Amino acid sequence: MYRAVLARAKTVQRATFRRRRREQRFAENIVTTDPEVMPEVARAVARLSAQQRACVFLTYWEDMTPTQIGEQLLIAEGTVKHHLARARKHLRGVLDD
Repeated sequence: MYRAVLARAKTVQRATFRRRRREQRFAENIVTTDPEVMPEVARAVARLSAQQRACVFLTYWEDMTPTQIGEQLLIAEGTVKHHLARARKHLRGVLDD
C-alpha cells in the first residue's frame, strides 16, 4: 500500500511540475521589445503568476480561444477562464491607477 501511494504522489508531483514548466514557457514568450506593447502593460503582465501570464499571452497576443489554450496547456477550459478573470482584475487595478 505504501509503495502505491508513494508512486501516485510522485506521478502527481511530476505532472504538476510539467504543467508549470509548460505554462512558464508560454508566459516567457511575452515580447517586451515589441514597439506596440506599452512598457507599463509589459511590466503589469510580468507581475502576474505564470499561469495567468500564459493565459493572457495566448489570449491577447496569439488570439487563441479558452478551449484552444486549455488544450495547449493541458488544463480545463474553466481553469483558463478563471486565470483570465483574475488576471484581468489584477491588470485593471494596476493599469487604472
